[in-house]
Amino acid sequence: MKTVLVTGAAQGIGLATARRYAAQGWMVGLYDLNTAAIEELLSSDEFPQACGGHCDVTDLASIEAMVADFSSYSGGQLDLLVNNAGVLSAGAFTDIAATAHDLIVDVNVRGATHVLQCAFPLLAKTADATVVNLCSASSIHGMPSLAVYSASKFYVDGLTEALDLEWRAHDIHVTCVKPPVINTAMGRAVDSTIPQRAPVNYGPEDVARWIQKAAEGRGTSFPMGMAMSVYYWLDKLLPNPLRHAMARYLMRA
Repeated sequence: MKTVLVTGAAQGIGLATARRYAAQGWMVGLYDLNTAAIEELLSSDEFPQACGGHCDVTDLASIEAMVADFSSYSGGQLDLLVNNAGVLSAGAFTDIAATAHDLIVDVNVRGATHVLQCAFPLLAKTADATVVNLCSASSIHGMPSLAVYSASKFYVDGLTEALDLEWRAHDIHVTCVKPPVINTAMGRAVDSTIPQRAPVNYGPEDVARWIQKAAEGRGTSFPMGMAMSVYYWLDKLLPNPLRHAMARYLMRA
């Protein structure tokens, strides 16, 4: 039986991804800060082959406990890691509290890094293992009003590329998905703070589908949807003044 571990699995993209793989007969590990929500999910009929519990990705010991717990159920196998846990604060850089900036770094940078490092022994023991990191369209170009979040996703993008090269020797493919603003609680909060030119059309289930597409595909970067794919390539090809103009246009009401 194939196995998948999902962080930030209590709601949104993480939950949609866990549901998608459970429906396909995978053994699913659901971990999140919201222990009560995870326990309720595990007691439901939609997760017949599953484990899970509490994980705070800002706490290394908590991540280590998550990996050990998952391993005890999966027999040390980990076919797919979905490194999904993340946080976001939107608004003018100087208006966002320093503690909010710190949390973005702690979760999106340190947390994502520690999850990868702790999960590596299981991934290395599993033939043809895969990691999908949750990145963002804001990693294509630094986005105003999302400065620190955008920077954290640039980190995830770079880490993805580096580890895909480094971990090839261990038969591990590392890739990432780059969604635009999604119709989740987090996405709606962003859109109400800084309305986007691009409509918020995608939901968590759409991202889960792209996560599977990335996991089964090749390459290290999957911008989500035609519009983001075009933007991705234009940002690579255009001179800086036009790249900056596109970013300003996309983030202006």
